[in-house]
Amino acid sequence: FNRWLHSLIGLQGVESWAEAKFGEELGYYTTIYIRNLTAATILYYILGFSWTLLVNHSEEILGMQVFKGGEVKKAGWVKDQIILAQMSLFLYAGLPVLDEFLIESGYTKAYMNISDIGGFVPYVFMTIFYFLLVEVGIYWVHRTLHTNDFLYLYVHKLHHKYNTPDTLSPWASIAFNPIDGILQACPYTIVMIFWPIHYITHFAMLFCTAIWATNIHDCLVGDTEPIMGSKYHTVHHTHYKCNYGQYLVLCDWFWGTLKPPKIKNINNATKSD
Repeated sequence: FNRWLHSLIGLQGVESWAEAKFGEELGYYTTIYIRNLTAATILYYILGFSWTLLVNHSEEILGMQVFKGGEVKKAGWVKDQIILAQMSLFLYAGLPVLDEFLIESGYTKAYMNISDIGGFVPYVFMTIFYFLLVEVGIYWVHRTLHTNDFLYLYVHKLHHKYNTPDTLSPWASIAFNPIDGILQACPYTIVMIFWPIHYITHFAMLFCTAIWATNIHDCLVGDTEPIMGSKYHTVHHTHYKCNYGQYLVLCDWFWGTLKPPKIKNINNATKSD
């Protein structure tokens, strides 16, 4: 699949160079890494610019408000987020390479064709359960990054310097210590070791995390329950030990860490009080 993809997007030259320099196997994975890094960087900037534009016109386009204080960002904070994210991308791009290696080496339950799992209905069931297992995994990884003093201080705290609406922006989506970002994404890899997931669906889900991470850092307030929207994640950044889930409020509700925003922190509500 990857060789076909490389030929489709014009990476045969890069692949030939990498395999000549590093050998066939290492060159193959080097090409995947270069592809991932380039694609992730382009995606980050496209999402950052487009989501910022969307937030700036959110009331006209979406009918959504911005958290009180988040209308104007503090000088220098977006630049800080971009620099941190760009530096971390060099390591982030390695996780899908590891996934490719594990899949192609037969260490996972990933499969290429829906027929391999018995058809569309089993595929849907397996995919939903995979998603829920990953959701639980990310919840507990994220929660541990807050409750373990060592991990919080040396791994996760860097991301939480963006702790007010005027320091949060779509550009903070992947502005993490790279170890932090990889830890929070690793349930996607770990779960497929013991639970079946379609190959392309797996990587599509990883792709969607980039979009979702941009969304939840935009400080917009919308009623999206049971989806863990940006209003919950903004509260997570301001209050720390709550709202650890990725896509759903389910885990936070079940384990008692769900904290909705107070109405007074929403601009229009404040103006009408």
